[in-house]
Amino acid sequence: MEQKRLDECVQALNSRGVKLPCPRCGQKSFSIVAETIIPINDKPNVVAVGGPSIPTIIVACDNCGYITQHAQGPLGLLKEGGNNG
Repeated sequence: MEQKRLDECVQALNSRGVKLPCPRCGQKSFSIVAETIIPINDKPNVVAVGGPSIPTIIVACDNCGYITQHAQGPLGLLKEGGNNG
């Protein structure tokens, strides 16, 4: 992830008060790992390529590695005119 995009993600999380410690180990230090998508599939036994998805950022605890995902839409991180899922 480019530094500019990383800074945007950090700013978006901080502006919404995402500052609680890790729910697993209690540490307060996290890193943004990557951007990804969660595919939405209403047929659980069918593998679908393409279709609707939720763009997310992946955040990991720097101590224990616990991973969380945050939807980009509510954070204002969806890219204009880009492929957002």
